[in-house]
Amino acid sequence: MAHRNRSRGNGKTRRRGGKKAGGIKGWAGKIGRAVLSLTLLASLTILGFTAYRYFQRTTDLNVGEIKIMGCINATETELLNLAGIDFKASLMNLDLKEVGERLARHPWVEKTKVRRDWSRMAVIIEVQERVPSALILLEDLYLVDRLGEVFKKAGPKDRLDLPVLTGLQPREVRERDKEATALILQALELLGLMGDGRGLSSQEISEVHLSRKKGLTLFTLGEGVPIHMGSGKLQEKIRCLEKVWPDVQRKYKNV
Repeated sequence: MAHRNRSRGNGKTRRRGGKKAGGIKGWAGKIGRAVLSLTLLASLTILGFTAYRYFQRTTDLNVGEIKIMGCINATETELLNLAGIDFKASLMNLDLKEVGERLARHPWVEKTKVRRDWSRMAVIIEVQERVPSALILLEDLYLVDRLGEVFKKAGPKDRLDLPVLTGLQPREVRERDKEATALILQALELLGLMGDGRGLSSQEISEVHLSRKKGLTLFTLGEGVPIHMGSGKLQEKIRCLEKVWPDVQRKYKNV
């Protein structure tokens, strides 16, 4: 009996020793795999950084071409100078957002889209220019776009056969006074609604006078007929004007 008990005791001791050895081997395996993973990650990081530095420095990735599309009034030379892109610069490192912001300084530029063309190693610049909808008389004549932005002093080469907005002070416009801005937008809305209307069209308007108290007053080409439109309900007022305009024309022709 004593011999059998000692045998069982020795067996238990052997099992505990085997379990402990197995635990050490398991932890060793986990540590080994972790070290291997960290080594692999470090190698990939170093490899990626080395490749990045190579692509930064290699002349094969320099800007090879700059293509500008959509410019009509702005010249390519003006836009190239504003873009400030160096042909020695890396196409990869080029800050496209910054290029777009520089191009937006040109008075004719409303929107830009700047992108890379890797197949040609080129920078593609797409420009959307402002479209003048009216002139505004301040200390000089300025162009106004469809959004009411006074964007450029009118020059000899600019379109001058547009209705002239009058009645506002230069300071009000430059400081973007809320009432002044609202009057400009109303005037542009009115001209847009008139378009090539059946009655009086926007092409027959020489001036739109803007007043904080009286709203909008149109003056026609030729006879200079004043038409008081006031503020608000512009579409309804245009419909009424279409009905009476033929009689108004006859009246002024007979004077």
